Amino acid sequence: MDVDRGRDQQPNGSQQPHGEGNDRPFLYIHSYPPPVLPHAEEDIGERPVPGSVCWYLCSGIQPLTRFEPGQDLTVQVSVGNWQGGNSASLAYVGVWWSKPVSGPVIPDASKFIGFSPVEVPPHGGRAETSPVTARIGASAGNHICLLAKVWHPLDNVAAGGLADPVNDRHWAQHNLTAMPASPPQPFAFLATNPADQEVTYQIDVRPMPRELWGNLPTDDRLRPTRASAWLSLTSTAGGEEVQGQDAVTHTVTLGPREQREMELLVVVTDEVGSGSFVPFQIAQYRDERPVGGIAVLLHGS
Repeated sequence: MDVDRGRDQQPNGSQQPHGEGNDRPFLYIHSYPPPVLPHAEEDIGERPVPGSVCWYLCSGIQPLTRFEPGQDLTVQVSVGNWQGGNSASLAYVGVWWSKPVSGPVIPDASKFIGFSPVEVPPHGGRAETSPVTARIGASAGNHICLLAKVWHPLDNVAAGGLADPVNDRHWAQHNLTAMPASPPQPFAFLATNPADQEVTYQIDVRPMPRELWGNLPTDDRLRPTRASAWLSLTSTAGGEEVQGQDAVTHTVTLGPREQREMELLVVVTDEVGSGSFVPFQIAQYRDERPVGGIAVLLHGS
């Protein structure tokens, strides 16, 4: 367990970013950096995150092993704390997995990976949880999403089990899948409505905006690139299909607590080299506000 003992007092005194010295815990899943992003300074728990930060690719959720269906998966979580005072706070952290979802998630107890308490220093301190491990069943499929929550009895956490990584600092998600660009493979995911009433959403698929590329895991051997693609988005329940070049948007009305199966096919029409991948983004919106998303990376062979 790694601990950063916190920041020194700010030059203009001991003002905290939140609560002006309030000594109650102010906990959050650390979303950035890393990576180091333009126009995004240190993460102090403000949500929604800045525009250059990808809300569905939280870097504070760190898979330590490669996901393989039917095998153990180990995950570690980075937590921040911007409380005042001099005492560290004991943060409680839980981690879940789910099938790929473009919208909000209600954590499923049967998909719980693990729980790890960790002491987090005040004044912008950071700490890493101990690794948590669980066996992910073979029936999970080839792609999963990760979800994490941090809480403390004295920190304000919204009531209910709804995860809101976009607007609530206590929640975070890491939703990324990688597939070969050729031959094209369908990608199945769930459009979700956690509300107790019918809600209309927009499912939008397009190339990931270039300003978000800094959020992607890369190295010197593999770099993001642009490429044209023909897209097909299908609702497997009703059979509705939308098609388009480079971008499609589908409006879907979901019943209370409905999870609707969707299938995306991306046919890349440009050549993708062996050292490159093409990043696409599936984003779900309600009244033009993002509620979830998935990064889809199509890599060259």
